Amino acid sequence: MENRSARIFQSFSLRQWQFPLIIAILLSVLYLHYFENRAFVELDINVSQRTWLSFFWAKDGQEYSKWREVRIRVAPAQQKYQFYVTDLRKVERLRIDTHDYRGEAVLNKLRINQKGFQPLAFRTKKDFDLLKPINHIESTTTEGDELKILSTGNDPQLELLLNLHAGSDGSRMVVAPIAAIFVIVFLFFFFTEKYRNEKAFVPLFFAGALVLVLIMACITRKNVHPDEYVHLNAATYYKTHSLPPAVDDPSISHTYSIYGVSRLNSYEVSYFFNGKLANLLSSLKMPDILRLRVFNILLFGFLMFNVLRSRKVGIMAMPLLISPQLWYVFSYCNSDAFSLFVSFLVAFQVALPDSLLNQYLSGKNGRTNWLVVFILGFLGALFLLMKKNYLFFVLFVLGYLLWRIIFLVEKERRKEWLKRGVAIALVGLSLAGMRIGTDYAVNGMERSEKIAQIQEKLAKPAFKPSTPLEHKHSFLYRRARGDSLQKIIVVDRWFEKTYRSAFGMYGYFTAIASESYYQVVRPVAIALFVLLAAAILFRGGISGNLLFVLFLGCSGALIFASLYHSWTEDFQTQGRYLFPVIPMISIVLYHTRHLMQDAVFKLLVTSMFLLSVYSFIFVGLYQLPKI
Repeated sequence: MENRSARIFQSFSLRQWQFPLIIAILLSVLYLHYFENRAFVELDINVSQRTWLSFFWAKDGQEYSKWREVRIRVAPAQQKYQFYVTDLRKVERLRIDTHDYRGEAVLNKLRINQKGFQPLAFRTKKDFDLLKPINHIESTTTEGDELKILSTGNDPQLELLLNLHAGSDGSRMVVAPIAAIFVIVFLFFFFTEKYRNEKAFVPLFFAGALVLVLIMACITRKNVHPDEYVHLNAATYYKTHSLPPAVDDPSISHTYSIYGVSRLNSYEVSYFFNGKLANLLSSLKMPDILRLRVFNILLFGFLMFNVLRSRKVGIMAMPLLISPQLWYVFSYCNSDAFSLFVSFLVAFQVALPDSLLNQYLSGKNGRTNWLVVFILGFLGALFLLMKKNYLFFVLFVLGYLLWRIIFLVEKERRKEWLKRGVAIALVGLSLAGMRIGTDYAVNGMERSEKIAQIQEKLAKPAFKPSTPLEHKHSFLYRRARGDSLQKIIVVDRWFEKTYRSAFGMYGYFTAIASESYYQVVRPVAIALFVLLAAAILFRGGISGNLLFVLFLGCSGALIFASLYHSWTEDFQTQGRYLFPVIPMISIVLYHTRHLMQDAVFKLLVTSMFLLSVYSFIFVGLYQLPKI
């Protein structure tokens, strides 16, 4: 007993515990900034349809801006909402946009609490009269303790001029949460010592993520996830078919989306494998929807198996732990999960020295083994038949292979290395060509014309190619409508919305977190990126910096392509369109992990994982409709 006490006492040496002390102080500062120094809003509101409610704030002489806004999703089934806004001591007025449709909304309660000041409570006519209508409001009437807002347009606005009165400072109340932060941090570091090695905690994190993926797949309703119905229809087709269909086959008309496009018209092969697996599972007693979701669950499980098998794979797979959106795509029927899965398999093969690919290219297996060539060529074919946005990962891999030849392959081995690489590439191109050729064999050389004709026939009026621009959906062809790229970025906040949908927005953007969640994730994610960039810049040498430049070039090109598509084609703020960046990071991380400060890196990854778990459970699983 005495020895144990002595060990515990020794473990509390200042040198060993200075890092958790710094972390506790940092977390306390963040807590004060994001929670104690911001106003807390309690709101009761009744609306007739799903809508957005926004709080804007401005200083004296300052206009309202989407950069100073908190936006929450409001639904008829829920009346009570709580969220943080900003520090009211720094603003002069608030603007409340109660709903975004023409009609009525009923405000039952509004209470705004700022530490150190008396609450702003609105429950009577005198209170509600302080909310002045400034736009799209026909009338406001007070009945009892509720305010009825009748709007004439889709942007009704109420303005409140702030007049804060000093109250109790509440400084004593801050002591308890700050003390709790210190206790939790120190206990966490004390009891997790044996799990600090990546070989120990990364598999545990993956196992936890897999459990969450499985739960999401089992309990959520059909088609509450993005475009799941078109993915389900495409996979279902391949349950009983092995060849791609004729574009104009009437039996597949139900697979076409409102855009007049069917997933069966793409060259992706994930639907084929998904459909065949679902057919194999048809004898098992489970819901049909789950049979079509199992495929992606197994893909994530296979990634976890590789993490368990190799510590190096665990390092490369760590970027998959930083966002719940990455896990989310494995929980329902879609093709994004397959592209992400194949990308990681390719990343493992090209980066790890003991992979099948690098063993073959290095000549360690002696003579050419054509079975190995075929297996690697098959993976290469899958690599070429992924979603279009993964083209940028293809370009990155090609650049990485060139980087590898220059810095890692001996000069005398380069010719043989290239010759073997060409053999794999030829097999991959041949297999991919067979898939594309099969489609042309079914549809003829006029395949593109047939696709255009069927799109015109089956697309909804607002999405038909022939529909005049002024009658098309407002999200389409923003550049042709006269909108500048600056408007897309600044006014429509393309980067901000894309960021949020990359770190925790579920369903058809119907399940979203509070403003505080995204504000907390942002600095942690930035810190993780800065840690990586700084380590490479100052310690990576020429090779490390060239690899990082390649990553920045390809990821930057992908981001610009997505932005340009939103401007010129279809305005989409989909974070999953940028997922090819993740396997790029995994390759960079493998070569530069040893350059980073170990404890800080693990802490940031763990923080991102815990935030992701929170989002997945309390936003995704909690808010999405259940079976």
